Amino acid sequence: MFAQPNVNRAWASVLMISASLLLSGCGGATAPKDEPRVATGSTNKQGLWRMMENFQGETFYSTVLIQGTGNNVTLTDCSRAFEVDNLVLSGSNYSGFNYDLAPLQVLNNDSLRWTYNNQVRTFQKMDVNAQFNMGSFTLKSPLLPDVTATNLVCVQFSETDEGEVMVLGTQVMGAPLLITINMKDGFEKGTFNIEPFGNERAMVIFSGTHWIKTTLTGFNEISSGTLTITSRGQVRIKGELQGVLRNGITPINVTFDVETPVN
Repeated sequence: MFAQPNVNRAWASVLMISASLLLSGCGGATAPKDEPRVATGSTNKQGLWRMMENFQGETFYSTVLIQGTGNNVTLTDCSRAFEVDNLVLSGSNYSGFNYDLAPLQVLNNDSLRWTYNNQVRTFQKMDVNAQFNMGSFTLKSPLLPDVTATNLVCVQFSETDEGEVMVLGTQVMGAPLLITINMKDGFEKGTFNIEPFGNERAMVIFSGTHWIKTTLTGFNEISSGTLTITSRGQVRIKGELQGVLRNGITPINVTFDVETPVN
């Protein structure tokens, strides 16, 4: 479901990059409460939407933005690294979603459904404001440009019998950056070892076109390190991870305080 993930010396100086206002309509907002957001009685379809799917033993959650209030709108998909679809409403169906494999059915201004083969995705509006305002995270390393994501953060989350996966997403100068955290037995408070082969509780992967441009590698993972979860609420997760990338020389630190789209 998730987008998968030699240090460039030209980037060795520490930079501070703010991932903000890179999608129209996105801006800062106060952190939501530790409970699922649900919008009801909307007058149009514009807003932040929760996307849910159960498929082959996995329950998957993500978010999309719908921007526009007429028959022609745009949909920005967190689960496809901020790809934008141009949707056209005809009757009770949108065309143009997800490569137009199947129409996106409008149930009402707060509910949508998409069915393709054995896949069924349901959409529930979280907020009438079309913003990816799901928290914040930072990525820091003395050998890579720093990233501080505060105004444009979307989160994907999945649950299986074996554990949970959370993907933190943002855009830096128009290029997606994804941090995938895989936790055996699910997220809980505590400190856990990180390694890339599934022998410990946590695995962490970095990917996205910003990562590729920065490091000249398609993806990378933490070869050794620790993940500390300081808070695990109903929908919010807060923590920090630190370790060394697989080249053995690049230290990296990530802090996060985010809202998952779980309902």
